[in-house]
Amino acid sequence: MTETTKKNNLTFQKSASELAPKIGSLTGWAIGVDLGGDNTRGAWVSTKGQLFDPIKWETKVSEGKEKVLGRLVSLVDELLKNPPPGCDPAKDLLGVGFGIPGILHLKKGLVIQSPQFPDWKRFAVYEKLRKKIKFPVFIDNDANAAALGEKVFGACKPYDNFVYVTLGTGIGGALFLNGDLYHGSMGMAGEIGHITVDPQGAPETTGNRGSVELFASSSGMVQILSDLRDRCPQITAKNPEELYEFWKKGNKFSDFEAVEKVFDDMGNALGIMLANVVNTLDPQAICFAGGLTNAWKAFSRKMIQITMERSYVARHNKLRILSTTLMKNSNFIEAGVVGAASLVFIDALQKQAAIEIKQIIKAPATPLKAVAAIAV
Repeated sequence: MTETTKKNNLTFQKSASELAPKIGSLTGWAIGVDLGGDNTRGAWVSTKGQLFDPIKWETKVSEGKEKVLGRLVSLVDELLKNPPPGCDPAKDLLGVGFGIPGILHLKKGLVIQSPQFPDWKRFAVYEKLRKKIKFPVFIDNDANAAALGEKVFGACKPYDNFVYVTLGTGIGGALFLNGDLYHGSMGMAGEIGHITVDPQGAPETTGNRGSVELFASSSGMVQILSDLRDRCPQITAKNPEELYEFWKKGNKFSDFEAVEKVFDDMGNALGIMLANVVNTLDPQAICFAGGLTNAWKAFSRKMIQITMERSYVARHNKLRILSTTLMKNSNFIEAGVVGAASLVFIDALQKQAAIEIKQIIKAPATPLKAVAAIAV
């Protein structure tokens, strides 16, 4: 996420942390699109992080990658029909950002693999979007985009080193280290949802088995909830959000212990994952987002307990465990949309910084005035 300008063997860099406070000085808008396994969300986003005309469409993964891609383009077209008051898209739209789930090869613009989209294998999503959308296009992993949005507009403003965790259809992760998103050698870093927490656990389509996603994501918990319904017919929940409604009944509900165990197992798995991440990276904070954070009260206590028990580092570095401030309700989750738009804003500031640096380098040196020595 840094813009590098080289001149006379000198390298100039601006980190996302340096640029983020300047986004409010930009003139213009961005469109942010967050692609999810169940729903796709998009909106116009101002440089203050405000959303205009938010749209939520069903993703319809089963229709295949080309149809899903077509719906992404159609969503952008729909937003372009209704720009914010006073906004002329031709002049004021800085670009369109997309947060995409899965492992991305950013240098090539490919989705290598996405658990939520089985047919997206080495899918040239960037090139296809760029050809269909007449404005500048930016892509990143959805968790990376959301983390950038949280740094720019949300709970992570004070931190230059944090880990971002999204709990939804799957578990996404992003690493924001030393003031910038850390992408790894090809753009695949941060896939903490695939950390193994049960080596003998069920096999997964990724080739792993027993990952944290099986215990703490909507898609992974399908079998757990199916077994729970068989054992406890009163519990009709088909997803974690519905299960949380039973948890809120407390001991007044006859099968409360069975419900509580599912959330304790979720917290335990997340705690093991976090302990490994914290011991490895020593972040200032962990920030959670995604639809399942609505059940925060049900799983967070166990999660924090296990994290502190298992992480030597967490017990000594005053780790902050936070929940996003960019989510008003489960119907429209802002973090991914604002994050995708932040990709556009940071790029605009990087280009500004590069132009300013070039102007400084090209500017003629001010001639030195001769000073006469006067003997006294």
